[in-house]
Amino acid sequence: MNDNNSDMLFSDVYNNVLPFRDLILRISKIAKVIHQQGWAEANAGNISIRISNMLIPFIQKNGWENNYPYQDWFLVSKTGSRFRDMIDEPENCLMIIGVGNEEHYFPEDAKPTSEWLCHRKMQEMNKHTNLSCILHTHPTEVIALSNTSFFIDNKKYPKCLNEHFYEALPEIRFFLPQGIAIADYAPPGSSVLAKKSCKSINDKQALIWEKHGLLVIAENIDIALDLTEVINKAAKLCLLKLLKS
Repeated sequence: MNDNNSDMLFSDVYNNVLPFRDLILRISKIAKVIHQQGWAEANAGNISIRISNMLIPFIQKNGWENNYPYQDWFLVSKTGSRFRDMIDEPENCLMIIGVGNEEHYFPEDAKPTSEWLCHRKMQEMNKHTNLSCILHTHPTEVIALSNTSFFIDNKKYPKCLNEHFYEALPEIRFFLPQGIAIADYAPPGSSVLAKKSCKSINDKQALIWEKHGLLVIAENIDIALDLTEVINKAAKLCLLKLLKS
């Protein structure tokens, strides 16, 4: 291995760390579901997964600690990447980020999703938990509901809004006992959105970005999709109830 060739790290890990390769393949399958649901139009949506438990042992095994002196490692979607492309070419849509005193990208010329600032802050908040996966998508009914006067009138009272979700889909209490958080609209990818998100989410695993989409935090990519599906179903049922009222 060329110690100075950061482009090689992704392929080295992919070829030699089975859990990492399995994760990439799983992301491919999840990306297909998200795309088929229409929850990631064009290059919408992004993902970050803490993978320190996979990379650090691999780096130590090969004696590469001096070359890669990072305490945390993340698998992150590249800027401009499309979920529909992750289905067949996930490795081309994802990158690795090493985080220590500074960040380093692998490959070096890759750029992370524009929402990486928010992802990184939330990953830091959950550093000592088993919540390692952050998934952001654009579920249609969630966004539609966040554009209604019903949502706007209730967003200052998340507890009240959550009660409407629980009434529409009682099972949501099982998946999200702490409820769902809400962040007022802010420009996508902005530091304002990251700040509002971290302030709003507290101990919750789901956050509705007003007029933008949904962000969930989970133990793995499969549970992240579970939460996304459940929340969007509840939002859809709330919308149907509003139409009948």
